[in-house]
Amino acid sequence: MSMSVTTNVMMDGSTVLSVRGEIDHSNSATLRQEIVSAATERRPRVLRVDLGLVTFLDSAAVGALVGAQRESGAEGVQVVVWRASPFVLRQLRIAGVHEMLGAPAEHDSDHIVF
Repeated sequence: MSMSVTTNVMMDGSTVLSVRGEIDHSNSATLRQEIVSAATERRPRVLRVDLGLVTFLDSAAVGALVGAQRESGAEGVQVVVWRASPFVLRQLRIAGVHEMLGAPAEHDSDHIVF
């Protein structure tokens, strides 16, 4: 499966990690590494993970998000899932981690605070 990650620093100093494509067991470790690296190298107060263009997300990807959230939080960086696609929100609910990840009860994809 194909995934791309782009990092941008915004005018307000926050960092946005834009993820595009499909995330599964073959590339979920890369996603986790990208999030943790952006958190530890850039040390932003807020790290936004934009999942609006993610078309597939499996359980390994959900695990990568949870693991990256824990590691980044330990470094004092707030990780926020931003503009999650409806598919991503659905998968987080199915996996039973939507409340832990701050997912809204209904579709509200502006952001999900980890």
